[in-house]
Amino acid sequence: MSAEEKKAKRLDAVVVSGSLINNAQIQTATPTYTITAQDIKARGFNSVQEVLQNAVQATGSVQGPQASGGFTQGAQAVSLYGLNPEYTLTLIDGKPITQFGQLYNGQSNFTNISNIPLSMIDHIDIIPGGGSSIYGSAAIAGVINIVTKQHMDGAELLVRAGGYDGGGGSSQRMAISFGHDFGKLDVLGSLEFDNQSPIWAYQRSFTATNATPVTVARVLDYGDINSYTGAVQGYVSPPDNCAAMSGLFHGTTTDDHSTVTSRTGTYCGSNKVYGYTTLQNQSRSYDGMLKLKYDVNDHVRLYGDVLMDYQQQSWTPGSDFNWWGPIDYPYGLVEDATTGHILYPERVFGPEEVGNNYYNQLGTQDDLMYQADVGANGTFGNSNWDWDVYFLRSGDRTTTSSPERMAAAVDSYFNSILGPNLGVDPNSGLNTYNPNYQAFFTPLTTQQLAGFMQNIPGSSNTWINNTRATISNSSLFQLPGGDVGFAILAEGGSQAWYEPISPLITNGDVWGLTGTSGGGTRDHYGSAFELNLPVFKQLTVDLSGRYDHYSVNGGTNNKFTYKAGIEYRPFETLLLRGNYATSFLAPDMSALFLGPSGNYQNVTDYYLCATQGGNKDCGANYSEEVNGTLYANKKLQPTTAQSWTGGLVWAPIDNLSLSADFLHISIQNEVAPQSADLLMRQEAQCRLNQLPASSPICTAAYAQVIRNPLTGQVETISQYYVNVSNEVTDSVTAEAKYMFAPTPIGQFGLQFDYNDMLKHSYQIYPGSTPINQLTNPLYSSEFKSIGTGALSWSLHDTWSSTLYWHRYSPTPNYTGQVDGAGYPGAGRVAPWITWNWSLTYTPIKGLDVSMLVNNVLNKMPPSDPTYTAFPYYNTENYNVYGREIMLQLDYKFGGAAQN
Repeated sequence: MSAEEKKAKRLDAVVVSGSLINNAQIQTATPTYTITAQDIKARGFNSVQEVLQNAVQATGSVQGPQASGGFTQGAQAVSLYGLNPEYTLTLIDGKPITQFGQLYNGQSNFTNISNIPLSMIDHIDIIPGGGSSIYGSAAIAGVINIVTKQHMDGAELLVRAGGYDGGGGSSQRMAISFGHDFGKLDVLGSLEFDNQSPIWAYQRSFTATNATPVTVARVLDYGDINSYTGAVQGYVSPPDNCAAMSGLFHGTTTDDHSTVTSRTGTYCGSNKVYGYTTLQNQSRSYDGMLKLKYDVNDHVRLYGDVLMDYQQQSWTPGSDFNWWGPIDYPYGLVEDATTGHILYPERVFGPEEVGNNYYNQLGTQDDLMYQADVGANGTFGNSNWDWDVYFLRSGDRTTTSSPERMAAAVDSYFNSILGPNLGVDPNSGLNTYNPNYQAFFTPLTTQQLAGFMQNIPGSSNTWINNTRATISNSSLFQLPGGDVGFAILAEGGSQAWYEPISPLITNGDVWGLTGTSGGGTRDHYGSAFELNLPVFKQLTVDLSGRYDHYSVNGGTNNKFTYKAGIEYRPFETLLLRGNYATSFLAPDMSALFLGPSGNYQNVTDYYLCATQGGNKDCGANYSEEVNGTLYANKKLQPTTAQSWTGGLVWAPIDNLSLSADFLHISIQNEVAPQSADLLMRQEAQCRLNQLPASSPICTAAYAQVIRNPLTGQVETISQYYVNVSNEVTDSVTAEAKYMFAPTPIGQFGLQFDYNDMLKHSYQIYPGSTPINQLTNPLYSSEFKSIGTGALSWSLHDTWSSTLYWHRYSPTPNYTGQVDGAGYPGAGRVAPWITWNWSLTYTPIKGLDVSMLVNNVLNKMPPSDPTYTAFPYYNTENYNVYGREIMLQLDYKFGGAAQN
């Protein structure tokens, strides 16, 4: 290659994960696990979330569309090493993308990975452990760098269609990519369309039928006020034995008896109620990517990139959101004026009452995600110095809509059935009625139900602006081991999160619905350096450091992080590697800007237990439900972490590569809501004069724990986000690759990956007992280990096939008990093993025709007898989708067919 060609080649942007130095050398002091576009296709993955959630490092349970009606129904996340998704930094081409507007678990910001188009990806890198010294905030559990296609000459057309054995979930994908050099202008573009039908619970035998009838309409009878104990005595039987309601839920509603033999009466129920819930969203997305590069001269290149995704999703939460009970009434109960009995009526609306909304889905979400940058890169004359500068804007706009019951209208309807309010019974404090039971056990018309429904809109908006300048030199000077690499960067920008709430919700106009809201912006700037030192041929040292500063109205914080890595090659086929890194997470935007958020929680009243109960059986006798409010805290400091890795890569023979790495992560000062239990303990110590009443602890406790002046019981608790929790993980990740010698029947290859979590402990607040996250299902159901394997085969560039195996380890069962007794971790469910298979035929160069089968054996989630409630399995760990069969055509033409 001539000197001029070398000079021009340096303008090519090389996306190197985990490094600032612009060269194509793989940085090996820190392990990097890569899955290529070819691997993604061969293993049958349908989306970026499937790729990442199948990685062996993704041991954590995550919320998704199976938890219909959850906090982030229309988004997907990944949990590396069982840590909160917010601890993983996700990048596209090494550049940050904005976070999703809705909050994960209603509390924290995270990156949505469901809206990144699959066909535009070249490969995905997973870099475990701390990466803040290069990338800044959130790189605690690791960094995921999604690298898109960078260059193309010609075009590629991809069409895929498939469906599931059990019905539902059919999908179609069409994508076209194109690229060409027009003189000094390089153009690369891609368009993708995806469509996916919903999967309903009734379409899978695992979730279609409940073992016992579920309420459609019933009136619980607690007896009269003189015998009231809070225990249900029986039911007020339907006057017509449910004849009027027998057509609901496709004719499966009948007159049923309670499984509790001591209860009298009957109710209307069906064992098909939960089947009308979606377990996979209806989804349609439109994606586009455009990359432009223009060589001004041999030393300067201009570039611009745009990536956009518009995604529409919808779902049905099922009976949980088609339910009515007297929650707006005094004590949530009513009284029959004739009998004096205390009653609790409740109704679930069937698909015949709801109408087409049951099939067109109740909740909808429209999400627009975009990332765009404009910049330039080049060299300083004929020197070894490279430079790059760009401005980036990334944003996410989400709107939602769901038909909700309006409190006044729905209560008015049922009041008309219960009859005129005859006043309050002074003995019970309840409203008294002469109920029309036949009317209560009569179905609504679709017009009646629509009369008290209203679409409630929601929205969120996030964005980041970032300007970055980088200067690097991959040959700063010579050391005995080779060229020294050096890079520095400076960047600055801003970040925003806004999620307003409908006034109808804040005013209590929507029946049984609450929400959270907030919003604000903050500024950020940072600078970093990296130095790669090949001290000797056998020894290379990598050093990096970074300073970040964040500011908001009311508070600032800053953090310096660093990383030191070492590579030692005692001989050519063995690499010993390790690194130590510090990292951090800047306080979530939600923790800084969340509006007052209401909740209900059970607390133990340690003060009353001490003064009235002699400090005996406090949890059993002095537990009460209180109204709580969570507040933001602009004075939060960053969460900090330290991690280190140690491992090896060994190639003992040709075509064989083995690697194994140990990773330790220790996290301090995690942001979490104040512990209500700790607050109650401190408040009791203050009132009992065990702490000085004038101390800051007591001043805060008295202000946050409010007691009724007459009864002395706690009425409300106010909590703030604080830096309080700590977490530790230890894990080992191993990988083995072997390519067999060619045979007459083709070329074979094997790859195995394995990750084992040796430890994951979580401490809620300093001084509390650490919780073993691997054995305690009350706090976590994550996997201890994950293993994957792939057997590949190819013959004469005409045939190729891959058999992919994925094994999730056993996990604690739902209750953590065996036969109703035991301790957390005593009961476990079996491992979950699935197989994917693909076969590709290439009749002519550039044309691939493929069949892909996912979950070949149609494996359902492992049985868990302690999980007795719908959907009868852990939706954050498993799915009931079953066997999926897809056909795919991939046609490359022009120069692309030669690659």
